[in-house]
Amino acid sequence: MIKHRKNVKYNPFDTFMTKHPVLCNFLLVVVVFLAGCYACLLLLDVFTVHGQEVKVPDVRYKPLDQATEILDKVGLSYEIDSIYNEDFRPGVVIDQTPTAESMVKSTRTVFLTVNMVNPPMVALPGELTDLPGADGVTLLQSLGFKNITVDTIPSDKADLILQVSVNGHKVAVGSKAPVNARITLSVGDGNMDVPEYDPLGDVMRDSLIRQKLRKGELQLELDSGDVSPHIAN
Repeated sequence: MIKHRKNVKYNPFDTFMTKHPVLCNFLLVVVVFLAGCYACLLLLDVFTVHGQEVKVPDVRYKPLDQATEILDKVGLSYEIDSIYNEDFRPGVVIDQTPTAESMVKSTRTVFLTVNMVNPPMVALPGELTDLPGADGVTLLQSLGFKNITVDTIPSDKADLILQVSVNGHKVAVGSKAPVNARITLSVGDGNMDVPEYDPLGDVMRDSLIRQKLRKGELQLELDSGDVSPHIAN
């Protein structure tokens, strides 16, 4: 019986792979690597929004709600921080980053600095009293107070802070005051004389004199022409 052989097509690639398996695997690795790099570049453009930039609008000195509405329209996200500056109206944007007219990617966050509606409250430090007036002013300025005056009150303590007033009202140290309040530091003028210390006092001295009179240890004498008595030992 005669068997007929099927026609087998010659494939040079199969022959090459059979003869050079190591080289074929190396070439396959190179092809996969290049394909992966190309795919990474495509994905990088997607994630970094390559070529999609927007111009940052100028929202400074605008009310916060108006500023955020403008940023929403151009598709920019934002974060808000607040400080107090009495030179600006409460609730307005006083600074922004990035600056206006900058070209940024649409995924960029704009940072807004907003002026606080209410001034912060700060405690008056306990060490304020008995400080020299100039040192008290420096201490309050370091805490953010700006409207500070110094006056004098009668006292034997010269230039030492004896009293603190906020907006015209006396307060105790440790009390809280808004940083835009009017602070008055009252210092001693040093002109008041300190009375000498009397260990007996008027009442005890009178009682002691009466006892000595009864015991005869003291006598009353009248000077001629004077109706007031004098005590003589």
